[in-house]
Amino acid sequence: IASAPCPEVTALTHVPSLVQLVKTAELDPRQNYLMGFHPHGVLAVGAFLNFCTEASGFSTIFPGITPYLMMLSLWFRVPFFRDYLMSGGLVSSKKESASHVLQRPEGGNLLVIIVGGAQEALDARPGSYTLLLKNRKGFVRVAIKHG
Repeated sequence: IASAPCPEVTALTHVPSLVQLVKTAELDPRQNYLMGFHPHGVLAVGAFLNFCTEASGFSTIFPGITPYLMMLSLWFRVPFFRDYLMSGGLVSSKKESASHVLQRPEGGNLLVIIVGGAQEALDARPGSYTLLLKNRKGFVRVAIKHG
């Protein structure tokens, strides 16, 4: 009996090889960091694979740094799903959540914000990279507050 490989499974097994995290600076594990990510894309797959999985080898590239990816806060209202999200390193996109991660005195935390948010995701088009920042400057205030 012969069978052809399932194209969906084949595509999923090759996704991690398409993701690459490039280190451009050393991060001191005694400090906390705020990072902006772009583009959002339809499901923020690039951010999720880089910061919520080991698909790009994050812990090897940045030893001693724990990444947290911010996600739309409405998803944290669903019982049990909230716990599932948090187990993957996702945190609510509320200012209080950002402050909680960034004010930890032991350091070693990286908070990732997809700066264009849900609006940027809705405007995603193949071959187009539109960064929406006009009304999205709260992350700058958070960065200034936490140094």
